[in-house]
Amino acid sequence: MNEGKIIEQLIKENEQLKHDNELLKARVGEIEPLKAKICELEARLAQYENAHTPPSLKRGRNRKKDPDKNDKGKPGQKIGHKGITRPYAAPDRQVEVTIDRCPDCGADLGALFE
Repeated sequence: MNEGKIIEQLIKENEQLKHDNELLKARVGEIEPLKAKICELEARLAQYENAHTPPSLKRGRNRKKDPDKNDKGKPGQKIGHKGITRPYAAPDRQVEVTIDRCPDCGADLGALFE
């Protein structure tokens, strides 16, 4: 082949490659927003539908960060705590019941007990 034909062929190929490169650059501008959306959706998928997450923890429930961190011991009074109780109320009057049947249902009230 002649050197002139080879140079001419290389120039045409170079112009074709430049044209293809410009088209690809334009397409990359269109793809960038799609990449961002894909990353966002993959993050949501990993959070809610991870195959290694048990069903009880799926769907974005609030989970305890560290169960031992807030553990302050057993509930209730501690050993050695002196308890305080209310005093018993002394009866202030005595009432004698004279009916032998319940006024609501009519059932027998039974014998008196003391």
